[in-house]
Amino acid sequence: MKSNRLLLALLPIIGTVYGCKPHDRVAPSAGIAQASPPRSLAAVRFELCSDGLPLSGMWKSDPAFADVNGDGHLDLAGLPRLGNGPRVWLGNSAGSWTESSQGLEYERSCGGGLEFGDVNNDGLLDLAVADHCQGLFVYLGDGAGHWTMVVKGVYPTELGGDPTMIAGAEDLALGDVNGDGNLDIVSGASDVGGINVYLGDGTGRGWTRLAGNLPSRTWANRVKLQDVNNDGTLDIIASYAEGPRIWLNNGQAVWTPALQGLPSPMMQGVYVSVEMGDFNNDGLLDLAAANWVDGPELYLQEQGGSWRKQPDLFPEILGGASALDIGDLDRDGHLDMVVAGRLRVEGGYVRGLFALYGDGAGGMRYAQPSGLPDTGLAATAGVTLADINRDGYPDVAAGSGLIVETATGRTEPIIPNRLIVWCTRPQSAD
Repeated sequence: MKSNRLLLALLPIIGTVYGCKPHDRVAPSAGIAQASPPRSLAAVRFELCSDGLPLSGMWKSDPAFADVNGDGHLDLAGLPRLGNGPRVWLGNSAGSWTESSQGLEYERSCGGGLEFGDVNNDGLLDLAVADHCQGLFVYLGDGAGHWTMVVKGVYPTELGGDPTMIAGAEDLALGDVNGDGNLDIVSGASDVGGINVYLGDGTGRGWTRLAGNLPSRTWANRVKLQDVNNDGTLDIIASYAEGPRIWLNNGQAVWTPALQGLPSPMMQGVYVSVEMGDFNNDGLLDLAAANWVDGPELYLQEQGGSWRKQPDLFPEILGGASALDIGDLDRDGHLDMVVAGRLRVEGGYVRGLFALYGDGAGGMRYAQPSGLPDTGLAATAGVTLADINRDGYPDVAAGSGLIVETATGRTEPIIPNRLIVWCTRPQSAD
């Protein structure tokens, strides 16, 4: 079994043993009732918008959104573990979905990451996929929801070694990293292979791996492309095995690490998700990270490019965070966060989703009721915010359905939806 796959298989078990924060938290004793801390009313409420989405499966990806067919409505893509490749659903902005996956199938998908983008410069959206077991795939779209596979199972063979260890890709990001006008792929390996850059030729069919100074060992659970330092070039952000990491781009895909103040925990793979946004409204992008032991974390970017960790964002979560995304949920001008995880260190269908509201200074508050489930979910691998109903408020999608520990005698409710969307509704402060 691959090293990272073994780690992922053990996550629920390890989380049960080490899921509380050793230095600043004590898990409640079994059988002792705990008083619930007071919480303020949530500014918005979430309602299911999942009609037509699958009620089963193991959805191991951040859901991806884009208007595939140009009708003005956001469409949705997800990648299953133990499935047959990615799936796409066309949306209608009212919370109903119609599958449009013709041409996407391949055998034995393992989950990973996926992203829409115009890789062949024809004005139509295409789909790039990172598969945990098999590597990178690229599908050209026809603008009507049909797909043609043009790249299958790419991975960095130049690294040598055991191909079963380097074939997988855990995530990818699309962006022009060298300024030639063509989309490129940055991918994170699923076990061995590190961070890899593949330069696109503008056809979607030709990709050249760029040898460089990025890590070529271990894995990355997530990779993102964003201009971290406001110099006009796309930089790499990753939840790398050794911790959240950033590499700055000089405009020609030559990378410089910007790591001062970022953590390097003893256990690899603790950070499973990363996002960037300006949480304290100072004009600098900050780093949010999901730690599956300690929960969500926030690192504010300082002048000069170093990082300062904020105090505990979500002290109520004792079972760690498995995914997160950010956006302004209540349209107050401050970034908020939706976190997937467990409030308690317990097994079974006890995971949930939690809305945290930002104060514009780097602090967050957990508010209920929200309409998001705080329990009843299996493990959730991905969370994405997007305005699917075009009302100006970010909506929430989750890729759920992964492993659940055996919990003898438990009778908690089970939420059957596995790829789930909630629409955001503003509510009165009364």
